[in-house]
Amino acid sequence: MKNCEECGKNLGVLEGYQHPTLGKKYLLCSHCFDQVEESVAKWREFVLSNSFNIKESKSKSQVNLKKIKTSLTKIREILNDA
Repeated sequence: MKNCEECGKNLGVLEGYQHPTLGKKYLLCSHCFDQVEESVAKWREFVLSNSFNIKESKSKSQVNLKKIKTSLTKIREILNDA
């Protein structure tokens, strides 16, 4: 007999679900499986929504690089004057 990896509940011979991310070795009861599956689905949705916004992320990083460059030149000028 195996135990649920999340809550420790005893599972019967034919009971248990495979963990969606950890695989066959890790079994879950039905309640824990539903919670883990929901969490994995939310994470998958988050990753997919962020991975297709490449153009926006590039423009934001370019703006940040411009700000950093101007602040570095100001710091260099201050250090040269001192």
